[in-house]
Amino acid sequence: MLNTYTRTQDYEADMYGLNASRQPDGFAQAAIHVGEYRKMSPGPIEEWVFYDHPSSRNRIYAAMRWKAEKLKLFNGEAQKQ
Repeated sequence: MLNTYTRTQDYEADMYGLNASRQPDGFAQAAIHVGEYRKMSPGPIEEWVFYDHPSSRNRIYAAMRWKAEKLKLFNGEAQKQ
């Protein structure tokens, strides 16, 4: 139960960081580096029981989903500059 709470808080922090930095590719790269010492893609039960932070796979997915949703914003800003 505590792991679920911590994962939820960490996910919220990740989204805050993505909104502030607007660097989803850099965020995903950092998550890949974490995968060097932590299992990148645990099963859902394994993650639920043992992980107190989102898995790297889930963090990368969230960053790429954020990027896809915000892509119009990026394209609009690129055209203005």
